[in-house]
Amino acid sequence: MTNIPLWRLPTRGGWRIEADEARARVDVIDPVGRVRASVATEPVQHFTGRFAKRINADKSRAFETNGPSLPAPAREPTPITLHPHDEQAFVSDGIANGRRREKTGRALVHGRHYAFLHTRGKRAEAMRDGTRIASFVKHGSRPRNGHVSREDHCVLDETDELVLTVFEKLLRPGRPGAISDALASLS
Repeated sequence: MTNIPLWRLPTRGGWRIEADEARARVDVIDPVGRVRASVATEPVQHFTGRFAKRINADKSRAFETNGPSLPAPAREPTPITLHPHDEQAFVSDGIANGRRREKTGRALVHGRHYAFLHTRGKRAEAMRDGTRIASFVKHGSRPRNGHVSREDHCVLDETDELVLTVFEKLLRPGRPGAISDALASLS
C-alpha cells in the first residue's frame, strides 16, 4: 500500500486538492496544474498552554491522515470560488448527524444541481440534474489505506470533474453513519 493519504491522491480524471498553509481552505487543481476552485474547510484548531505542543502535533497528524472536511455545522452551504473569474458556487455536506443515507451532499455549480448519495457502506452515486453520472467505491478500511474507484456513466466536462473531485475528497464515499457518530461522540 502507498503511504500517501487518500485525500492527497489524484482522482481518476487527474484532479487533486491542496490545502493552504493555514489549513482553512483547499484549492481544486486540474490535471494541467491550474487552480480551478477554492473551498473553505474546517480549520485545524491551534492550542496554546501547557500541553499545546503535543495536542497540536496530534491535530496535525490527524489532518494529514484524514484530510480536510467542510466546515461544521454545515447548516448553510459552503461557498466555492470558481477561478479564473471568481464566480460563486455552493456545496453542502448534508445533515450533521444521522444515517449515512440521509447525508446527501449537494452542490450548485454553473446552474447545475449535483447530489452525492451514499447508497451503501462504502458506495456513493453522483447525480447531475437527476441523472447518475458516476459511482464511487471506497476500498480499504481506514481513510489512509485504500483508494476510491470511480465508474463514469456518461461523458464528463470540466465542471463535472471539479464537482466530482470535491465530492470524492471532501464528502468522501463510505463516511461514517449513525453508529460511528455515536461512538465518536463517546470517545
